[in-house]
Amino acid sequence: MPLPTIIIGAGVGGLTTGALLSHDGHEVVVLEKSANLGGRTASMKFKNHVLDNGFHIMPFYKKSAIFTILKNLGIESRLKLAKVDDIAFYATTGFHIYPKGMVDLLRLSLIPFKSRVRLLKLLLPLAFSSIEKTELWDDVPLTKITNDLDADTNAFFEAVCMLAFADTADHISLGEFARTIIRANPFKGGTSEFAYPDGGGYDSICHVLGDFISENDGIVKTKQLVKKIIVKDSKVTGVVVSDSLNSEKIIPTNSVVVSYPAYTALNQLFEKNVIDTKFVEKIDKLNKTTSVVEVHFALNSQIDTRQVVFPVGKDYVTKGIFFISNITPSVSPVGEHLIIAGTPVSSADTEDSEKVKNIVTKMKEEISSIYPKFDSALLWERPMAWKLVESVVKEPGKVWKSKMPHRIPGIEGLFFVGDSTISYGIGTDSAAHSSILCHPKIKSFLNSLIG
Repeated sequence: MPLPTIIIGAGVGGLTTGALLSHDGHEVVVLEKSANLGGRTASMKFKNHVLDNGFHIMPFYKKSAIFTILKNLGIESRLKLAKVDDIAFYATTGFHIYPKGMVDLLRLSLIPFKSRVRLLKLLLPLAFSSIEKTELWDDVPLTKITNDLDADTNAFFEAVCMLAFADTADHISLGEFARTIIRANPFKGGTSEFAYPDGGGYDSICHVLGDFISENDGIVKTKQLVKKIIVKDSKVTGVVVSDSLNSEKIIPTNSVVVSYPAYTALNQLFEKNVIDTKFVEKIDKLNKTTSVVEVHFALNSQIDTRQVVFPVGKDYVTKGIFFISNITPSVSPVGEHLIIAGTPVSSADTEDSEKVKNIVTKMKEEISSIYPKFDSALLWERPMAWKLVESVVKEPGKVWKSKMPHRIPGIEGLFFVGDSTISYGIGTDSAAHSSILCHPKIKSFLNSLIG
């Protein structure tokens, strides 16, 4: 008979997997080392504002992997969502509307008409490709098709990559970019809509999932550090857990789901030689991260009615300005407004306080140049330098099926989910898609134990 499945990590990957298994009637125990649910989406209260751990957004809205799971569980109505659809570019020529579909590209005032036509010719074949065909482009950099474009069109690509991948075009695989375009194509059942929890805090998603697990007799426990996964005779037999009092205990189990970056887990959770060294070395190559500097700003007045603005052009350090209070006023106290601005940086920059300070100063200067009322409206600022945003598995050669597999051959009862495992997309949507792909494998294994 199967023992309760242990899920390590209460982020989107772990909780979507736990919710799907609970829905099937399987016993699950989710163990989270921190005090809160959410993983990398965890939010916090600061001066009565809800601050996210970076800026998160649900891509493809009702077509997203997360929404699909909530719908399959019958709990999609529990998560109230606000649409994010008032998006614009800002260039030296002023504000330009962000295109919501292929036809909108012809009205894209950011670039000259001839460039719009060329851009449309470039994107249409991608938008009508198959997912299978995009796999052939997974080792090809996106810049292979953008290098010869004019500066304005390249600026458009950079803005799209910031919205879809939180990164620059030179870090993106053509295959991953093409899959994003396909998923946004309404003629193939896709959507370019985005959403954010109406109550504020992207971790609202995780709380909805955690509640569902508890309602279905599952257990979700915080402040539980899993120190080791026990494997005997090529089978999972238990986990070693340390609680907030540093008290260790062994929890017996037939099955474990690891829901944080696989390269970290493989190096931390197993006795030596349990996992083949060459396999670990291969997965270690996925250990590349996106680093960013982001700043939350609280204002005493609204400086723009838009929801997202992307400054474009090489002269701008600031790559995205997100008006969170314009998406949902729930994140701020009455009379105040919350925005977050961000830019990708090198990992070394995040460790250099002087560089971070200079970047923040430059970002403030740029926002002031776009919005003259910014300085007088500013109440406070809270800079953050993130060395780890997500696994950069969107790079050429590190996407889709080149990621960590959900199972390691030869070990029974061990599964991996999350954005570092086989899935498309990035971040939370990728983590949820990974759960969708892995769920049948876990279910089949557990049913075989019942036998």
